[in-house]
Amino acid sequence: MITTDSVRTRFIDEDLAQRVADHWNPVYPAMRRILDTVIKAQRTRETPSRDIAQLELVRRELGQLDRMTFKACTRSDGAFSVHHALSHVHEVLNVTSLGDRDKGAIYRLAGALADVDAHVTEAARAHWSAQCAAAVPAQRVDRGPGGSADSGQTERGGR
Repeated sequence: MITTDSVRTRFIDEDLAQRVADHWNPVYPAMRRILDTVIKAQRTRETPSRDIAQLELVRRELGQLDRMTFKACTRSDGAFSVHHALSHVHEVLNVTSLGDRDKGAIYRLAGALADVDAHVTEAARAHWSAQCAAAVPAQRVDRGPGGSADSGQTERGGR
């Protein structure tokens, strides 16, 4: 079960974190059930129509996301990743039957995750743009006597 503390980051505020938790917590058991059912059914088939190893990976990483032990890389601390959650929820939707009673709730979760992921992407882009702009000081352009650039100057500074 995720909490707002596990979702909140410098780019995700309390309201967005609450939105993710409100959609995730009731739907996670259904996603787990769907994956368990599909994996079991695929194992009984002579020639599976789905990649069982990929479905097992999705199931394992969804569990890690739910327990906040997911690691995007081996050096990171365990955490909830909106981006990875969205990717895995899409995988669940790909194997969910049309008549499943929880499909609508899973789509709503995917929508909430997509909204938050877009917000994070835009906020991070703005943050890093501001960081880069602050790190690179304005530079004077060497101008010739008439106020225009020296036409003999080449890109590397020679003539």
